[in-house]
Amino acid sequence: MKQRLIGVSMLMMLPFIACEDNKANENEKSANIIEITTDNVNDGPYYFNFSDGAINSTNWHLSYQNLDAGGGNYMPSFLLNNTVMLNVDEASTFEDISQSPETNLFAPSNGKLGYGGDNEVLIYDMQSHKISVSDSNYIIYDTVSHKVFKIRFDEYSSGVVIFRFAELASN
Repeated sequence: MKQRLIGVSMLMMLPFIACEDNKANENEKSANIIEITTDNVNDGPYYFNFSDGAINSTNWHLSYQNLDAGGGNYMPSFLLNNTVMLNVDEASTFEDISQSPETNLFAPSNGKLGYGGDNEVLIYDMQSHKISVSDSNYIIYDTVSHKVFKIRFDEYSSGVVIFRFAELASN
């Protein structure tokens, strides 16, 4: 009888132990998210390397700079290095993206993040003359290091942008 009680007690504790493991995994996932505040784009181009997690004008993945929009106007824009391929996820939340998409789902970026691009990060409203940030999640694949990163642009204010990124596990 005593052995049955111990066995039943152990079975009843199992769901609680499993829940604790899930919480630990969730905390581990969110712990690897890094938040970056760019320099002011009006002070010059900003270059960032995701593998290093640092500013790097020689070996960069993401560039933030003012691009000529015509008529003497310049717009703050993001560009990806030509060694980086892009996937855009508009359906998931940033936190829910934990795995890299299949490699064949990435496409060359070709300025798609910049002003007027297919997936521009910073959107200029001609009516209000204000800049807002896209709701999309950007996933990049570095063809040199074969690393994949998810990126979320959170805020734009007077030439400065705040974004988050994390490295994703490969499939």
